[in-house]
Amino acid sequence: MHLKDKDLLERIQRYFGVGVISRQQGKDIISYRVNVHKDLIGVIIPHFDKYPLITKKRADYELFKQVVDLMGRKEHLTSDGLQKIVNIRASLNNGLSDALKAAFPNTKPVQIPVVEFKGIPDPNWLSGFVDGEGCFFIAIKKPSGDKKT
Repeated sequence: MHLKDKDLLERIQRYFGVGVISRQQGKDIISYRVNVHKDLIGVIIPHFDKYPLITKKRADYELFKQVVDLMGRKEHLTSDGLQKIVNIRASLNNGLSDALKAAFPNTKPVQIPVVEFKGIPDPNWLSGFVDGEGCFFIAIKKPSGDKKT
């Protein structure tokens, strides 16, 4: 989001009580991120399960939730589990970057869940905000201690 929207992100951060707000170096862009697994499963996922998204973002959320579950079971620490995550990532948002496509040539995108609009379930949902400015994102990187190239 633009730096001028920092107050909104700070309010969202206070509401959830988790996550960090960071500014992109040299730019007027800020983001709110929740990176801690226990915060995702204890705060963020219960919120979006209680107040479901009602657009395509719901399908992205359902896929994101699968990845959080895989990580909770430590499957991301195996080659097969990491490939499952990359397969899911290939179906999220804009798909895979060229670098991930090259690193994981056997990737098969998973089926995107069908989202049926059934009306606005509750006045407290955040879909308008997330639909306009947010995304569910999965980053895959080497562990900081890994010296391999």
